[in-house]
Amino acid sequence: MAKVNVSIPENVLQELDKAARQASTSRSALLSKAARKFLQDLEEQRQVERRRQAARSIRKLAQKIGRWDGTSEILKWRDAH
Repeated sequence: MAKVNVSIPENVLQELDKAARQASTSRSALLSKAARKFLQDLEEQRQVERRRQAARSIRKLAQKIGRWDGTSEILKWRDAH
């Protein structure tokens, strides 16, 4: 396991230590858990932004090709086969 040195304001460190005691865990475990949660949240935000970009691309494409009736197209294909 890697070790790191970080600078944290004294009042934040006191709050961290208090939270670690209340959770019956170590400061390191608490900070590790917080970092994992932050990274998960960051990845979720990235996924949301990718979905938003995809939706914008789909809307742009829909404007370009105009109205499209998928059901009608499927029925035409089915009747042709």
